[in-house]
Amino acid sequence: MVKIVQSVGTTVTAQETRIDYATFRLHYTFTVGMLLTFFILITVSQLLGDPIICEPREETVLPAINSYCWSHSTFIIPKAFFKNVPDEVPHLGIDSTKDPKEFYYLTYYQWVYFMLLFQAISFYIPRWLWKIWEGGKMKTLTKDLHNVLMADEELNDKFTALSTYLVKSWTAHNTYAAKYYFCEFLTLVNVVGQFYLLDVFFNGKFIELGGKVVGFYTSHEYIHRVNITENIKGNPILMLFPRVTKCLFRRYGASATVEAKDALCIMPLNVINEKIFIILWFWYVLLGIFTSLSLIMNFFLIISSSIRLYALQTRFYLVNDKDLKLLMQKGWFGDWLLMDMIGRNMDHFIFRDLVSEVAREICTYYKHL
Repeated sequence: MVKIVQSVGTTVTAQETRIDYATFRLHYTFTVGMLLTFFILITVSQLLGDPIICEPREETVLPAINSYCWSHSTFIIPKAFFKNVPDEVPHLGIDSTKDPKEFYYLTYYQWVYFMLLFQAISFYIPRWLWKIWEGGKMKTLTKDLHNVLMADEELNDKFTALSTYLVKSWTAHNTYAAKYYFCEFLTLVNVVGQFYLLDVFFNGKFIELGGKVVGFYTSHEYIHRVNITENIKGNPILMLFPRVTKCLFRRYGASATVEAKDALCIMPLNVINEKIFIILWFWYVLLGIFTSLSLIMNFFLIISSSIRLYALQTRFYLVNDKDLKLLMQKGWFGDWLLMDMIGRNMDHFIFRDLVSEVAREICTYYKHL
């Protein structure tokens, strides 16, 4: 177990060289780490505990009932969530209804850990794609340039090589930028897609879950405890993740007739499931908002050199404003992205000198055109 947790930590640890921005990292570090943690929690709980405990009316079917109900799904009666306990029903979602048309079957609980693992992989795909396209370029360009204590001769060699590369390749980095922002756009597509995938997974009951939960816990009935039922009828969390369900177990009885035996089933894992998916609902909403704002900001950076200049001036206040202005006037969005990334991966004093050198060389180049 310890080794598994350690491997999760290793997977989501950001590299020393930064090749992306904070919002992008939220997808493949925090989100992937959270999903893998939930995956381990559910898997261990399911393997080491009892994922379902059913109580049949007849003890003779006890050895088979748990396995049967786990593999064939259990059901609830939705209208029974709005009845009083214990006056009308023994548990929310459970009553004496015999009509199969009133049954709502729960089919998701056997697949929860598969879904969590799939989502973790999906959230890492944009990062994996960007690492392939980036190809270690930023690490190669900025290697050791964050270390101001490097020997002068080695530092000068690396500094000269980087400045020469930037001058010769200026205005040729738009493809690099386009690949990065495609991956960033892919993160938004993924988080929205995963949100809707969970809605399909829960039979159309996930999209509105967060809103219903907020509405329920801020309602007059909940705040003032109008209903004396412990769980309060109409609780949207319990309607999606019921603690107690029913199961029909059919077998041959006397004279080869088919007998249907019903049982009450306790769902211990739903105590964990409800918290996991409530957290995921709110986190996916926040993550979608953060990613959308990031993409909107990127759009303005693409169309406006003034905004690109302001962004660099804000982040690298040691750099001469005239040098930055010259580079933004002579360059494109891809050049801005490359310089911004380089500045984040090297000492700010070295970056100040780098910008001055590149600006001087580019200015000299344009004078000779």
